[in-house]
Amino acid sequence: MTIQPIGDQSVALYITHTDLRAHGLTPQSLTAQRALDMTRDAFRQSGLVLEGALEIEAYPDERGVLVFAHVRPPERLWLSFPDFEVLLSAQRALSAPPEGAALYWWEGRYWLSLPGAAQAAQAVLSEYGRTEEAGPQQEARLAEHGLPIAGEEVFSALSRYFPA
Repeated sequence: MTIQPIGDQSVALYITHTDLRAHGLTPQSLTAQRALDMTRDAFRQSGLVLEGALEIEAYPDERGVLVFAHVRPPERLWLSFPDFEVLLSAQRALSAPPEGAALYWWEGRYWLSLPGAAQAAQAVLSEYGRTEEAGPQQEARLAEHGLPIAGEEVFSALSRYFPA
């Protein structure tokens, strides 16, 4: 397999007949799921990091399969904190808190939801809390079982009620 990055969120992957035979496949028998699995394997072997949903387009021909893969960043980023004091310390470490964050209480931890574009804030906050798996099930689980504490303006509320 040959993998070639195309920007920071996409790659082109060429899967040869030899690669396909090693997996017991032909270009015609390659399913979308198997192409996705092989693409994930190629990412791992190349040391490329997958953060978000992987979308692929596969184009088989007589020489092999050309796959275009695009990583769609997650819509929400999740962190959890063991207690409120740690959460406040984390919030105070942010130079520019992102808008659109929400806070929940669930299973003895504070869960913070950030917009997907807030990777810089997530990097700072992860020094205090733990990064959690992002996905639609996470938001549904917290909506069903968690206790909402603060909505879209959680950082301004924390600053207002708990000044440094």
